[in-house]
Amino acid sequence: MNLKRLFFIGLISFCLGLCLYAPAIMMGIIINQISNGRLALANTEGSFWLGNGYLLMNSDNQLVNMNQPIETVDLGRVSWDTQVMQLLVGKFVVSLTWNQSTPFWITVDSSRVHIEHAAFNLPANIVSMLMPTLKPAQLGGQLKVRCDNFSLTQQETLGQLNVDWNQASSSLSNINPLGNYHVILNGNGAGLYVQLNTVSNGPLLLSGKGSWDPSAGLHFEGIAEAIAKDKQQLQALLRVMGNETIAGSGQYQFRF
Repeated sequence: MNLKRLFFIGLISFCLGLCLYAPAIMMGIIINQISNGRLALANTEGSFWLGNGYLLMNSDNQLVNMNQPIETVDLGRVSWDTQVMQLLVGKFVVSLTWNQSTPFWITVDSSRVHIEHAAFNLPANIVSMLMPTLKPAQLGGQLKVRCDNFSLTQQETLGQLNVDWNQASSSLSNINPLGNYHVILNGNGAGLYVQLNTVSNGPLLLSGKGSWDPSAGLHFEGIAEAIAKDKQQLQALLRVMGNETIAGSGQYQFRF
């Protein structure tokens, strides 16, 4: 065996070793690049194939103010277990466990991203990160995300995501919790149909609908209204959320 062949065998073995024993921080680098810096992994442990770390969401300064520092929300601890053998058939398949919830599956291939049997919790303050106009409200509570089968391709979005916002709160209100709310994101082919409803008899009533698609982004219109006995105490919060539709009506319209 000549030296040239030995060199190539050694090089291939070295590359395979790097792939098999790549540290978990490599997963964080990929997530950061795919999300354009909005997501990051911290305190990672394990390897690229089997590891865990804290998933962080960063604010988008272009939407807020370029002079303000980046804010970060801890989304919780995520553990992953990659099915290495699936790479042989052109699929990246990973089992995720989020904050000790039941594991669920994400499959990525050349044509789609598919999520199966997902159920996990998120802090409600990510709403203000995604919609900076609501930042002064300092929203709180717990978001529960659920979906059985959800697929995203370049041409279409299929499946349904359900989000429950429980024990909603705001620093602008002395009345907490404000209520419980349910959001349905239903794949309609080109994008998502979004619907918001109030599901409890709390002091703040929310409703609305809209749509999302990859090219146009999110377009949503809703109505926020306080029940009669709490209108005065919730007025500061309502004014942050939107503009009163008709003077004295107590109904405030918000748009994203």
